[in-house]
Amino acid sequence: MNESGIKRHSVVTRAALLTFTTAVILMNTRLLGSTGQGEIAWIQLGILVVTSVGGFIAGGAVVYLQKEIALRSMLVPGHVWLLCAALIGSWAGTSIEFLPAEHFWTMAGLGWMQGVIIFHGQLLLANHQIKRHNNLQLLQAGLLMMGLIIAFFGMESVSVDAFVLALAGSLGATMVVSILWLARLKNTDESITGWKAFQRMWRFGRSAQTGALLQMLTNRANLSLLARSSAGLGASGIYSIAFYGLEAMWLVPRALAPIVYTKTASETNRSTRLQATRKSLLQSLGATMVLLLIAMAMPDHWYAAIFSFQGIQPVIWALAPAAIFGAASSIIAHHLSGIGKHHWNAATSGVGLIVLLLLSNEWIAPHGAVGAAWAASVAATVQCLGLIIAWWQCERA
Repeated sequence: MNESGIKRHSVVTRAALLTFTTAVILMNTRLLGSTGQGEIAWIQLGILVVTSVGGFIAGGAVVYLQKEIALRSMLVPGHVWLLCAALIGSWAGTSIEFLPAEHFWTMAGLGWMQGVIIFHGQLLLANHQIKRHNNLQLLQAGLLMMGLIIAFFGMESVSVDAFVLALAGSLGATMVVSILWLARLKNTDESITGWKAFQRMWRFGRSAQTGALLQMLTNRANLSLLARSSAGLGASGIYSIAFYGLEAMWLVPRALAPIVYTKTASETNRSTRLQATRKSLLQSLGATMVLLLIAMAMPDHWYAAIFSFQGIQPVIWALAPAAIFGAASSIIAHHLSGIGKHHWNAATSGVGLIVLLLLSNEWIAPHGAVGAAWAASVAATVQCLGLIIAWWQCERA
């Protein structure tokens, strides 16, 4: 499949993924309410923490390291680390009360399965199997939607626990499929294996994943901050719906970002890779702007009719700058990763996280979810400006 075909497939996959995710959110919000959605969002934050820790070895760095380590040689180091990451991530998050302690094993187990799927997806991406990489995400989301329909309507089991069981089933089935697809990886020359492969994966992965972990925290920390504030799980649920809307606006950027990463990592001609990234950046900004304007135009009572509670539209308005700057950041960050400049992503994400925490601490108490959204928008603006400066410095003649 040519590049344009791959882009179309990625966008279509993302659109279908958005459809499945929206269906899941609608079922959760209408049947479990804002409080139930808030608890689910908090559990999912724990899963993201686990997978982010797992990415230090078994993450996106494998795409770059394909140049020097055979893909099959990455399997054992990656899987050993993922087991450790499940415990480390859950323990660290619950120890500082950032994550709900009562869901420790749920977050550890589901985070491990999600981490395996992500790792296998990155190996497929490194092997230029972009369609299968995309289809893994689509399969998991589709199975989760069907599992919830069976649990909520077929079995009439409407609870957060039912969601957790449906999520576990979708992750388990997707993990099995990913293993079957990996069996077809080519067995190339394994010049670096075992402990040496682990060391190399850690040396490169830590710089790449530090930025990803900090970015995840910048995007999602507000869910925990709101849940632990006087606003409570209800405000966290409202914010999570608005943020899911924000992620829906990133349909095109997130579809194009892996392509930008893969193309940049394999393209040695500076002008060619810059031209390709600029094209993807313009496409991403244009598509995000259209979706943002639609979301902002919808009155709050429409959102209330859809999700069964009010207060979503003001949060979306407050997140508008984050939508635009986040779309740009996604493309630029993947370009920088493709040329091995992961430290810039880590640095700008770190600054963004600090800004978020400082402003959220001031604005959540008086303004709730809207204050959290204001903080997120300022953090996204600061981060994007830093990435633009880094991009210019790294790629200037």
